[in-house]
Amino acid sequence: MDQGKNPNRLYIQTMLVLLVLSPLVLGISLQKTTSSDADHVLQGWVPNACTLVICAPTERGPKGEKGDQGLPGTQELQGPARPPAIPGPKGDKGSIGEKGPRGESNLPELEQLKTQVRDLQSELDGLKATITKTQKVLLIPSGVIVGEKVFKTDVSGGDYDTGISSCSHLGGKLASPTNAAENNALQQIVIWHNKRAILGINDMATEGKFEYLNGEVIGYSNWAQGEPNNLGNEHCVEMHLDGKWHDRACSLEWLIICEF
Repeated sequence: MDQGKNPNRLYIQTMLVLLVLSPLVLGISLQKTTSSDADHVLQGWVPNACTLVICAPTERGPKGEKGDQGLPGTQELQGPARPPAIPGPKGDKGSIGEKGPRGESNLPELEQLKTQVRDLQSELDGLKATITKTQKVLLIPSGVIVGEKVFKTDVSGGDYDTGISSCSHLGGKLASPTNAAENNALQQIVIWHNKRAILGINDMATEGKFEYLNGEVIGYSNWAQGEPNNLGNEHCVEMHLDGKWHDRACSLEWLIICEF
């Protein structure tokens, strides 16, 4: 009897194990397949289960809720977002050719160069004119330099009008002393040639009001005693060997001394 009971007991234990494991097998199968695949799998598995356990209809359990999706991967932590950069105000535009240590002009560099060239050309023209006058003066004998003036004579003579014309032709004017030093220089020339000289001074516009050739009233004079006396309508001025002035008629002839 004990031996006959052991097979039955083993059979019962086996059935109980299968009953316990069958739901687990079905659960695992349903989780690994889709809804369409699940029917196919159940059709294959359920008969086998019935063969081993009991032939009973299987009930499809409620569909399990979809599991939570995993959190998306996070990027490396970054610092707080910076606010957008705000451009600063534009600086004031610098003026062209600002005055500075390099020069006084406000023109661009090219214009400055042009201006400098024009200035140099003007200076060159002035230098040429000065050289020309100097050459003419050097051709005339008997000259004296006083300050910025040069008094010269070619020992020619003539009246007042001739003297103005001759000196103008040479690039100068009839000598007109404006101070004692210039008067002394003219006196020297008069003494050398022992001739009286005509000066570039007259009172033709207004009697007794002596003026230079440019119409400016004289500021310096060296009249002899009793002069000017206007005897016989005298409007011109002559210098004697002592350097004194006398008013005389403009038609007389004198030594012509030019001023440069």
